[in-house]
Amino acid sequence: MEAEDTQRGSAVYAGLKGQILRHEFLMGTPLREEDVAGWFGTSRVPARDALRRLEQEGLVERVGRKYTIRSYSYDEIVIIYRLRSALEHLAVEHAVARLGSGENDELEKVATILDQQHEAIEQTSRGEFSELDVAFHLAIADISGLPLLSRELELSLNRARLIRSNEISRDSGPRGAYEDHCRIFAALQRGDAATAKAELDYHYMTTLRLHAGASANSHPQDAS
Repeated sequence: MEAEDTQRGSAVYAGLKGQILRHEFLMGTPLREEDVAGWFGTSRVPARDALRRLEQEGLVERVGRKYTIRSYSYDEIVIIYRLRSALEHLAVEHAVARLGSGENDELEKVATILDQQHEAIEQTSRGEFSELDVAFHLAIADISGLPLLSRELELSLNRARLIRSNEISRDSGPRGAYEDHCRIFAALQRGDAATAKAELDYHYMTTLRLHAGASANSHPQDAS
């Protein structure tokens, strides 16, 4: 029975995580164990196990005796994006070094993902496009040849996907992300790590500006 609960917990974990990363929930949305169990046709034990795993990954948080989709303050969002930036800068540096030494030619995989993104701009949901967005960034990290770097970056990217759920009605949309990716890719093709890193930083700034504005609006200064 315990093994069966573990298996069901893994299924609930994968299913609920997929919903979160496809922007089906906003930050702060309540998650009752009994509701999660009902969505996936399980008891509360597998649901509780899934929620605990997602809590460890920073996608869910416990508030008292209940769970909610994790809420991130503006200061926390800045930390997440600075961590992501540091990891992606490392990925670019190592990727450019490996490409320059002729050890691999994995840019073709990145190019294929870009082609898929271009086709998906008008044809898929934001959640599906978001999956391609993450695939693009992880493909660059994979070129670095450092699995630990790729794993840590994936955690940061998933948290960023959750944060983006609260901004998709105001951001520049898939086309803007695709155009940013094209500039990053062009810099990689040239072996220009400095420009690739600068383009990555520009890529993040839209999110930070949106949340900075939201933070200012929610905490207006006294007129006095």
